[in-house]
Order: sequence, then C-alpha cells, then structure tokens
Amino acid sequence: MILVDIGNTHYHILEDNQIYDLKEIKKFNDKIYYISVNNKKEQKLLELNPSAINLKNFVNFKTSYKNLGIDRIMACIPVKNGVVVDAGSAVTIDIMQDGIHKGGIIMPGIFAFKEAFVKISKVLNMDIKKFDLNKLPQNTNEALLYGSVGSILKMIKSFNSPYYFTGGDGKFLSSFVDGIYIKDLVFRGMEKTIKEKNDNSFTKR
Repeated sequence: MILVDIGNTHYHILEDNQIYDLKEIKKFNDKIYYISVNNKKEQKLLELNPSAINLKNFVNFKTSYKNLGIDRIMACIPVKNGVVVDAGSAVTIDIMQDGIHKGGIIMPGIFAFKEAFVKISKVLNMDIKKFDLNKLPQNTNEALLYGSVGSILKMIKSFNSPYYFTGGDGKFLSSFVDGIYIKDLVFRGMEKTIKEKNDNSFTKR
C-alpha cells in the first residue's frame, strides 16, 4: 500500500514506512490511496495510476467548518483533543475537542513572511532561527522574527494545549511551545480512514 498526499508543490509519499517527496509523480506497482489539494497534480497521478483511490470520498469527519481542506482533515483525524498545527506554505491551526473539529485559522507560513519582508526592502532579509519570545526585540532580525514567527506562536498559544505539529516548519515551531512534532500526522489520518473501512468498501468514485 502506498499513500500519496498531493500538495501544491510536491507529492508527499509514504511507501514501505518511508516518507519522501516527488516533484513529478511516477507509476507505482502497489495499491494507492491519496488525498489532494491540487487538481492538476491529481490528474497527473491518475494518468499514471488510474486505479488510485481518493480518500476524500470515504472520510468520516465531524465539523461545521465549510470547505475544510482534506489535508487539514487528515491531520486532525488522529487527534481527539488538542491543537493541530500544520506548518507549511501556510500555517493552519485547528482545534479538536472530543473528536469533533471546532474550527480553525489560516496564517501565512514562515517563508511567506520572509518573502513579504524582502518585497518591502531588501535589508529586511530575515534569518530564521531560534529567538526568545519573552524578550522585546533588540535588533532588526529579532523584530522580524517576533513579528512573523512570534505572531504565529502567539496565535497558537491563545488555545489550550496539547499542541500537535506537522509540516515542514512544524518541528521548528514546536520547540517554542513544548509541542509534539509528528512528521507523518497526515498519513496517520489516512491510515485511520482506511482501517475504518473494510477493503470491499473502496470502489472508484
């Protein structure tokens, strides 16, 4: 079994307990389950792997949030209670309570902040590194970090822990708030969705 999480930039793959990224998809020789937030990349996957199964058609998830992204849903499924932070190109913060999604927030990702500062002025080239969120910034780089990473962290900390992080910047952000970093959180949600169905329940839709 191969799991594919199709993002806007990469195909994230879980194969033989190994996670890796592909810029371009390939043909696989095993059963494929996938989720997608990018229609063009999804079509490329299906051209090479026409029997791949979209888990979006089978997911069971309680929320009143309209049009919640399937990647966010899968990251939330393994968490019964807590704050789920997926830190990639954008940072999403979702609140789970007793297995029910209560709502969520979308913020620019760290690199998006970095790019925005440089567009204002080339001297505002932020060096992304650990800093003390409890001290008032004393130089420009600290001020940039506080205004970007700090704003993300302040929003996260406005909700009660535990905090579960995933995504490319998840490990970095988790170090500020004593959070739990789970690299394969989305894949865990996909696996749980598959286990809740018997194999005969999956028909191509």
